[in-house]
Amino acid sequence: MGTKFDAEAIKKSAENIGKIMDDMSAFEALKNHWPNAGKFELAVWLERVADDRRNAIVAHAEHLKLAFEEMEKKLTSIATEFENADGDNADKIKSSMSELEGDVIEAVNSFDTTTENEQHNYSQDKEHNTNDPHDGDGYNDNLNDEVTA
Repeated sequence: MGTKFDAEAIKKSAENIGKIMDDMSAFEALKNHWPNAGKFELAVWLERVADDRRNAIVAHAEHLKLAFEEMEKKLTSIATEFENADGDNADKIKSSMSELEGDVIEAVNSFDTTTENEQHNYSQDKEHNTNDPHDGDGYNDNLNDEVTA
C-alpha cells in the first residue's frame, strides 16, 4: 500500500493557514484604548483588570498569527522536501516537523519580550525589566498586587 502525496495541495493549505490571521484590524483597534475609571483604589484596580484582559486578547491574536505563519513556512518547506525526497530527506522532513514547535515558541517569546519592553500604560519602567508582573505596565500585571491610586 502506497502513500499518496500532493505537494501542491500541501503548499496551498500552508498558504491558507498563513492567511488565517491576516486581518488584524479588530485587534489593532484595541491596542490604543486605555481604560479611565477614575483615580481611586477600586477604579485603578478595574483599569488594570480591563487593560490586562485587553492586552491578553491582543497578545493571543498575535500569538495565533505567529503560530500560523510558522506553520505556513514549515509546511511549505516540508512539501518541497517531499517533492525532492530520497532516503536521506526522510530524516530531514522528520526533523522539520519537530522544529516547528520550537520555532513557534521562539516567535511567541520574542513577541512577548518586545511587547513587555514597549508597554508602559500605568508606569514608567525605567529599568525596562522584561516580563515583570509588578511593573504596572498593564501587560502581564499580577492583579493581586496592592493598587495605589
